[in-house]
Amino acid sequence: MASLSRFTRRVVTRVLRAGAIPRHVAVIMDGNRRYAVHAGAELGLGHERGADVLMRACEWCFELGVETLSVYALSTENFKRSERELEALFDLACGRLGSLSTSGVVERHDARIHVSGDLAAVPARVRAKAMEVMQKTWDHRGPLLNVCLAYTGREDATRAVLRAREGVRSGELKPEDVDETTLQSLLHGGERPPFPTSTGMPEVDLVIRTSGETRLSDYMLVNARFAKLVFAEVLWPDFTFMDMVHAIWQYQRGYADITAARRAYDDAREREGKDESGSPVHVLATDVTIAELTLASSKTGGDAQTTKVESASSARAFLEKTRREAETAIAFTGDERAR
Repeated sequence: MASLSRFTRRVVTRVLRAGAIPRHVAVIMDGNRRYAVHAGAELGLGHERGADVLMRACEWCFELGVETLSVYALSTENFKRSERELEALFDLACGRLGSLSTSGVVERHDARIHVSGDLAAVPARVRAKAMEVMQKTWDHRGPLLNVCLAYTGREDATRAVLRAREGVRSGELKPEDVDETTLQSLLHGGERPPFPTSTGMPEVDLVIRTSGETRLSDYMLVNARFAKLVFAEVLWPDFTFMDMVHAIWQYQRGYADITAARRAYDDAREREGKDESGSPVHVLATDVTIAELTLASSKTGGDAQTTKVESASSARAFLEKTRREAETAIAFTGDERAR
């Protein structure tokens, strides 16, 4: 039976690889606690089983050709849990991080490990293990396992903005050089080879959340803007290869729409320029919004011209006004803090 199972998996993997495979899969591993409660066991059992499934999910994804697998291991919101549970989680993190670099899946695929998040917020022993596993796999050239620990999407974005500000203050960056690409490169993981600082962590193609919850919980808010969202009813410790297959199949079904949205976004970026006075003309948000409204209208049978966005020029004017107000507010906040 085990032999047949391996054969079946190889066949299904080959079939899936004939279609579009997401480069970057991000997983919200939800349901460990509920699994333990349903089993009448200590909460630690659920987390242990969840960690086991993570290693199997790495194998499945890397065999399918996924280049980056990000997993939401611990949010800063989880720090509100009991001290006993947190200590168990930190002990588990130490043990699993410590063994990752020598695990079979990492060795077979020459995988790299990165730990994203506010590592200053975790105990020193966890931080040391995170730094150790990153250092040991730094020169690997296989797929990337990105473990999000003490992470939130807001912290990730805020960190990128603060790093850009420090770059401008130190003279390493010019103010006019701080754009979307720069901020993207300053997100967690942007410093890892072979992703040069000009590109940063790859954008997420597929987000999977288990346990039936249908929210992002502050995860990958910047990187997942065009991602396919798949919400699975199964608890994470019960997640199987076929659940992963179903999620990727869902991605393949929506691949054409995802590609079209990204193409509209990239085309809009290429058309950005300057007006007669030399000021930047930000057509990006306007054009993408109109493209999305048009797409939504075509699917519902409506008329895109009846929307409140009547023309690109009026939307640009509004966006420019909003940008100036935001810049004024940011400058005012900075002055107040300086006092």
